[in-house]
Amino acid sequence: MSYNQPPYYQNSQYGAPPNNQGRLSPGGFHMPTSNPPSSLPYSYPASSYQASSPFRDGYAPSYLPPPTSQLYGYSSSDPPPPPSFSTYPGAPPSNQYVPFPQQAVVIHYRNAPVPAPVGYELPPQSDIAPGYDPTMDIDKIRQATKGIGTDEAALSAVLAHLGSLPMASLSAAFKARTGKSLTEVLNNESSAYFGLVLHQAITSSSQKLSLFREILHGLVLGPLWYDVELVQSAIKGAGTDELLMIEIIADLTPSDRQNLSIAYRMRYGRDLQTDIRGDLNAKTERLYTMLLSASLPPDNSPVDFQQVQNDVKALYKAGQGKIGTDEITFCDIIINRSKSHLAALCDAYGRKYKSLTKVIKSEFSAHMRQTLLFIVDGAKSKHAIEFGPGVWRDAKLLEKSMKGFGTKDKQLIRRIVRYHWDKPRFEAMKAAYQKKYRKPLESRIAGETSGDYKKLLVAIVKGDH
Repeated sequence: MSYNQPPYYQNSQYGAPPNNQGRLSPGGFHMPTSNPPSSLPYSYPASSYQASSPFRDGYAPSYLPPPTSQLYGYSSSDPPPPPSFSTYPGAPPSNQYVPFPQQAVVIHYRNAPVPAPVGYELPPQSDIAPGYDPTMDIDKIRQATKGIGTDEAALSAVLAHLGSLPMASLSAAFKARTGKSLTEVLNNESSAYFGLVLHQAITSSSQKLSLFREILHGLVLGPLWYDVELVQSAIKGAGTDELLMIEIIADLTPSDRQNLSIAYRMRYGRDLQTDIRGDLNAKTERLYTMLLSASLPPDNSPVDFQQVQNDVKALYKAGQGKIGTDEITFCDIIINRSKSHLAALCDAYGRKYKSLTKVIKSEFSAHMRQTLLFIVDGAKSKHAIEFGPGVWRDAKLLEKSMKGFGTKDKQLIRRIVRYHWDKPRFEAMKAAYQKKYRKPLESRIAGETSGDYKKLLVAIVKGDH
């Protein structure tokens, strides 16, 4: 069946543009490039189109656009004028230049405000820390790093007390004024930066200087970019630093994980989930895929106690109630529940069977056991009501860094630097440490460290930002 159609100009009253042959496509019309306002009612009786219909007898399209004389309230001889910026309410005169205001985007990562990740070492677009002027601090840093040697005390005085946003503002302003990043300047002051040099003899003083630089590096990077470097160091090279990866990944909220993944790709040009999966065995890989993909309900959401009972039964059937262990069921429940739900689940399971912690220790091993225990220990209600979720667990981790023969300096550094950004939680952690070990945290650290390294760590713990 074919249709004899008139040339395009014979049908111009419908406002339909020509196709490649200058004719309408069979059986219908092209829509106008700009849709008419939805508030304009269209009601067209069929009789208004019958006299000039270009179609064969007995055929009518399912949709007919309005005549151009009714488009947008203008006649075909009077097209609508282009919009003028000066006609908008509050607009300045057309001859007045108004710069576009740049508003830096602030997000929260691990409860600390940070500039949104826009690119590694790219400065915020505007004043990220209103009320803080970095000018004097820049001058002090330049003076402290000028010439041979470094004034560690001056650097500590500047950097130990800055919050996350002032630190980001200082880093951006320092680069703008000096042409070098703050991390670059601090790193160049020590050839032993970020780890001990293993290919030559290291004196005690140079070890302390290296640790001092490592603390400064973590402070200057800020909460988000420091975690990016730490998680990359956990998976690079032979083997995996399992404990470090657990501490960074397992306790993040979904939005934190998303921001960490975005920043990781900006920094290294690779996908975080792919890099982690490529470094783990099959079951642990699935565990971390679930962790990085989890979409948890808010921790303050109401607890569904019927769901808690269902989870108790499911965990029993997956562990104690069978030969072998259904690892994925355990991972699914523990990873995809809020902390408040997990607290209720731990209580309910312990009352009905035995401690969920003991079950995990008996049913799992190695990396999976460490990860699940880290999550469950952080959700237990025994101390969470008084100090907050995970605070008691993290206070014990700080003690583990100093317990026994010799201090695990790197472990202590990364924990103090990472924890201190969230000041309310860090204060609760210090109170929990005091309650458990009957000693202030800063006193314990002062007894395990020395020199400028000690002074900087103690200043961070006492911090007033």
